[in-house]
Amino acid sequence: MTLIQNLELKARKKDKRILLPESTDNRVLIAAIDISKRNIAKVILLGEEKSIQSKIKDLGIQTDISIECIDPNNEKLIDKYSNLLWNKRKHKGIELSQARELVRDRTVFSMLLLEDGQVDGVVTGAITPSRVVLGNALKIVGAKDDVDLVSSFFIMMFDKNHQQYGKEIIFSDCAMNVNPNSKELASIAITTAKTTKDLLGIDPKIAMLSFATHNSNKHELVIKVKDATKECKKLIKNAEIAGNIQLDAAMDPNVLKVKHPNSNFTPPANVLIFPNLDSGNIGYKLVQRFSKAQAIGPILQGLKKPVNDLSRGCSAEEIVNTVSVTVNQCN
Repeated sequence: MTLIQNLELKARKKDKRILLPESTDNRVLIAAIDISKRNIAKVILLGEEKSIQSKIKDLGIQTDISIECIDPNNEKLIDKYSNLLWNKRKHKGIELSQARELVRDRTVFSMLLLEDGQVDGVVTGAITPSRVVLGNALKIVGAKDDVDLVSSFFIMMFDKNHQQYGKEIIFSDCAMNVNPNSKELASIAITTAKTTKDLLGIDPKIAMLSFATHNSNKHELVIKVKDATKECKKLIKNAEIAGNIQLDAAMDPNVLKVKHPNSNFTPPANVLIFPNLDSGNIGYKLVQRFSKAQAIGPILQGLKKPVNDLSRGCSAEEIVNTVSVTVNQCN
């Protein structure tokens, strides 16, 4: 059984309500029907029910499944969530009239439904820019009290022809934090290690990636990763951690012997922590395109309630997989 199959199996037992706001997108509608058929979650679509049902019919999908819809133009809901948003953000100077305008944005409306407990999680981003999804999630849902930094990860899943380093590898952070300092980078690694263990059931073996391995370079970017690694080793217990380390050394024991013969790390790593957003985002897309790996994510970690951001190039199946993960993030 693959990791995603196991997550889907566990999701079926949780009976959670997941909101898919982007009901104008065909991929979302196809995924919503599939999720419902597979009993992964109770799907909620944002939009006017008759219009959504008409779109599903136009897609030629034969189904007797009825999916719940919430109309974001319902005036009673607009009144309710305008007041909720105003109460949450009035300390930042927002006026009630401004809150009412903001609530007409589907992403804002979705986060307020989640905050109000009407749904258990939100999966969006198929047609919405990440900055809109992430910004509203942070402002409305907010970070957990014990989390220093909200970050993200991808689950990279490999087919039988590309499993020389394992079936799944976790990549972080590939979507949120542009240029974390050493403390922030350590926080990303610590949160990702916990997620890898608690959510995915994988014992983390962490590589803090850099363009240099061990003491081969004294550049400030290398020192940043080195300092972050020291912090991780203090705070992450019972996990192998290597850093600063190049990707080839993190994955291949023969390369590591040459570059750092005294290392006690045993490749391959299964959690790759990238030093900045440039390397993380480019890295996951390179692997996805050249090895045809499935990229599930970005999955956000550290929020009070589950919100996940889809890639705008996602497939319907990737939406289904992201919902499976999201359900497992729910309390």
